[in-house]
Amino acid sequence: MPTFGILHDFRQPLPHRQTTAAYLAECLEEVAEADRLGFDAVWMSEHHLTPDGLLPSPLVMAGAIAARTTKIQIGTNILVLPLHHPLRVAEDAAVVDLISGGRLVLGVGQGYAEHEFAAFGVNRRFRPSLLEEGLEVVRQALTDGRVRMRGRRWSLDDVPITPSPRRPVPILVGGVSQRALARAVRLGDGVLLYCGTPRDLRARCRVLDQVLGESDPTSTPEGTRRGARRRLARVCTGILHVAEDAEQAWAEAGAGIAYMERSIASDATPDAGTDLWSTTSLDPSDYLVGAPEQVADRLADLHAETGFDHFAHWVRLPGISHTRAMESLHLINSRLLPAVRERITRRQASTGRVPPPATPTRRPPGSAP
Repeated sequence: MPTFGILHDFRQPLPHRQTTAAYLAECLEEVAEADRLGFDAVWMSEHHLTPDGLLPSPLVMAGAIAARTTKIQIGTNILVLPLHHPLRVAEDAAVVDLISGGRLVLGVGQGYAEHEFAAFGVNRRFRPSLLEEGLEVVRQALTDGRVRMRGRRWSLDDVPITPSPRRPVPILVGGVSQRALARAVRLGDGVLLYCGTPRDLRARCRVLDQVLGESDPTSTPEGTRRGARRRLARVCTGILHVAEDAEQAWAEAGAGIAYMERSIASDATPDAGTDLWSTTSLDPSDYLVGAPEQVADRLADLHAETGFDHFAHWVRLPGISHTRAMESLHLINSRLLPAVRERITRRQASTGRVPPPATPTRRPPGSAP
């Protein structure tokens, strides 16, 4: 059975209606409520120099979340590893894992926004090698407590690292293109996939299935997919919002979806003249937005088609109030997720196929299910 979580970017669209401190306090309350309700994980993104304050420091926020929660897994999705010194990432990750009681999941990727690399003085062309070598440094530091590295980007001679995490920290890798997904399969304990719509997620998962098949050419495609899901977790994040009826859900979420999609399309820093909130080009049926039972049917179908092990949704789309974000969170927990689980259980019983779990948020890397 898949698990479910929330995704938060902590951005407050302009014009700000409250102080940043007050807004962040509300966001942390939303995460704490998800923990109380039993959601499995909270994920945080990373971007820099954005006018709306999209979170630039996911491991700092992870520490704040660790202090306010007790059970929920705390993941970065993604931390842009090429922008950081990997030793510092390993040290910060170890501290978060210790204070959270072993709840950290480190999700990394190579990033894409040109203005971020320029501002940090990092050559964007070196993203793949910075990611690969940086990931090797982080793994050695978190697993062995020492780093020995001779690479093109990093050279470290038996450097001791303290403190050590409570347990091996799961490291997931994000990817979009076929090449990036192949790298994620090779380097990660799981793969992170973000898509705004179910249609795009299905397409991304088909590319991932192709990559997994190519990584084990002795297996049949179907056998490879089943085997890969046992070894490599598939963590999907996307847009989801529910209300008592479909019209209300879209009225609340539509403009925020438009804002977010256009921000992503413009490297998180859209032009000043762009109408970020216009929904005229959006089709509500493209998104997991509606009444709980409607969305449950679509999410269960999406699980059957993609085999996700974990699905997380944006807990507070741009423009949605704290009150409505909390109400929707409760509605998802009380009506949507039970309906999804019931549909998945019924489908598995009718087919006689129960895929093995591969949930990185609940097991250390490399462990067998």
